[in-house]
Amino acid sequence: MQPDELLRRLALNDERAVGRATAGRGASGGPTLDARSESLVRLGALLSVGATTASCRAEVDVARAAGASDEELVGVLMAVGPAVGVARVVSAAPRLALALDYDIEDADVAWEGP
Repeated sequence: MQPDELLRRLALNDERAVGRATAGRGASGGPTLDARSESLVRLGALLSVGATTASCRAEVDVARAAGASDEELVGVLMAVGPAVGVARVVSAAPRLALALDYDIEDADVAWEGP
């Protein structure tokens, strides 16, 4: 299906098109991204809606397996920041850190100085 037709059907809430769009990896039958890009986009979406750490960790694992670096994974949060705002970025950062196996327990100490 052509991109314009797919978007039209999605906008009209076409049951088949919406079902394909929400079916999961590789099941859409529509335009696709490479695995790395798709996973980075999914992580951005998860972070932007306040998903749980477990959901973020699962997508981080998929992204890493597809070749994404930790810098790129953190870059996803930075990229969605202007769209989601300060509160969402601040609340998502600890979940992403845990998903990346980073210990930020002492994060507040860094702000207090030596």
